[in-house]
Amino acid sequence: METATAPPPKKRSEAEILRSLLENGVAKRFDLVAWANAGCRQPTPIERLLHLFEQCRPDVAKLIVLEELEGTPEEDADVLVYGEIDTVEFTELLNKYGGVNALGGGGGDDGGRVFYDLGSGTGKAVCAAGLCAHFRHVRGVEILPCTAAIASVLVEDFVRDVLPGSRPAGNALVSVDVERGDFFAREHLERWRRADLVFCNCVTWDDDTMTTLSRHAEGLRPGAVFITVLCPLASDAFELVEEVELKFSWGSVEALVHRRLTDEQAAAAAALGAAMEAMEG
Repeated sequence: METATAPPPKKRSEAEILRSLLENGVAKRFDLVAWANAGCRQPTPIERLLHLFEQCRPDVAKLIVLEELEGTPEEDADVLVYGEIDTVEFTELLNKYGGVNALGGGGGDDGGRVFYDLGSGTGKAVCAAGLCAHFRHVRGVEILPCTAAIASVLVEDFVRDVLPGSRPAGNALVSVDVERGDFFAREHLERWRRADLVFCNCVTWDDDTMTTLSRHAEGLRPGAVFITVLCPLASDAFELVEEVELKFSWGSVEALVHRRLTDEQAAAAAALGAAMEAMEG
């Protein structure tokens, strides 16, 4: 008598696997509609966003990243250390600097301003930027499959549960997206260098990686804003506008707000720096 063979399990996408984890024990999943209806007032968009993020806590995401990297050459790479910025403080920073126009107007095909997060992790900063009225397009790129898959889930829920009614009808968010990939790759470089505001949590990066980032960032249009964490851009093409202490999942650190200079201004800054070095020498 032959024994029946069970059919092989259906292969699930990374996003489907991560959604299952989020719904079944990795972290609690919130019913935002039920939560809103139970209260005596309608929650604000930022409150809805914070409750959405509760389904994927920073410590959970960090654990998933560590497990993904275990046994790989990148296991001990500082550049892939996971951390999240405080959502409320980040949105305040975006509201302050997101209205700056880069040369030629907004970087979107429709002329709208573009926000880009390099190394966007679980996509939380991208979703937060989606509530900022300055941007019509918010995008991110993340190299790790695990966090990119989580981001696809959170972005989907953000569009469904948080975005409706969060912005004026005449100033709608046109697109929100997080891609998996290397933001130093040519196809991604061409996209994020059209952005009006770029954010990069580079707090643990080494000098070589920061030098590479700085060189590629010079491709941004004059007037564009680039916000880094702790590590400044090593380029005369940028001026440091402000240093702001912001909270992260592991503590507080300085966020550095840079603005892309014109080529003429950058050349003058480089000449001045060289002159000062000569005097000191």
